[in-house]
This record gives sequence, C-alpha cells and structure tokens, in this order.
Amino acid sequence: MAKIAIHLTVEELQALLTLADNQFFRMKYIDPKIPGHKERPEELRAAQSAVQVLQNALKAEKGFKQTPATP
Repeated sequence: MAKIAIHLTVEELQALLTLADNQFFRMKYIDPKIPGHKERPEELRAAQSAVQVLQNALKAEKGFKQTPATP
C-alpha cells in the first residue's frame, strides 16, 4: 500500500482524529446491529490502523510515548 505525507496543524490533527475515532466506533459497534449489515473485516482493520496512526502522530507532537502499530 502506498503511503502519503500531509501537513496538518495540531488542531486539524486533533479534529481529524476525533472524527476518525468516532467513525471507527460506529463501524465496530453500531453498524453490525443494523439489519442487512455486511461485515468488511479489511475495512475495519484499515480504520483501526488509520486511527492508530493519527493517535501516534498527535502523541508524538505532544511529546508522549507512541503506541506500537497494530498488525
């Protein structure tokens, strides 16, 4: 998978992380309860990885220790 680099302010990163984390929660816990929902485990793993990357970037910017990447 190709990687890209973007430049965000800390505030933009925090806002993006909040949105991504909320969406991940919805995908993981709420969507499966909706009738007709089709599981997409690869999409769920990609969402979890994206949230982790954003969290690590924010932690690094704030000077905190980063969490290891999920496999």
